[in-house]
Amino acid sequence: MSELSELIQINKNIEKQNEEIIRLLKIIAGEGDDEYVELEVHQDTVDVTLDGNPLVGEVYFIEDKNVFRLSVKNNDFSIDNLTGSLRPSYYTCQHLVANESYKQKKELPPATVILSKEQSTNLPETLRMCMDIGAKNVFLPWSSMTQLIGAPENLMKIMKLDFYKSEKQLIEKIFPESD
Repeated sequence: MSELSELIQINKNIEKQNEEIIRLLKIIAGEGDDEYVELEVHQDTVDVTLDGNPLVGEVYFIEDKNVFRLSVKNNDFSIDNLTGSLRPSYYTCQHLVANESYKQKKELPPATVILSKEQSTNLPETLRMCMDIGAKNVFLPWSSMTQLIGAPENLMKIMKLDFYKSEKQLIEKIFPESD
């Protein structure tokens, strides 16, 4: 009976988390209480915007409420924190994309953010930051899709969310082979 009680409690916690995720996603999409939206959405806005096209070998991503730019050039890479001084913990996925961009001599689409599985754990907050910096395209791992169940449809109009199942599929989506 103890295991059943634990499962019931875990299920209740998951339900509460899902309700909070849906509430935050509605706020991002502008479907929440206007007064609350003003306080919630603009409280921690960042001063970074994704203007123009990224350079070849350049990728933007968000981790722990920080916006990063990873740049690859001549087999070297650098990471710049555009909003603070912390270093990212997870950037393998972004490094792979930046390397492919440099190798193919193609830039990413304008205002694109790449997120890894680790960076998608607090998806509502991360998507709010994406919106604040002007992201138009956000590539997310397929596993994060469950966090969007019940999300407002308006969210998809604000930003193009593109899901990938593997890093190989991500590369194929960003850099389709031209015939």
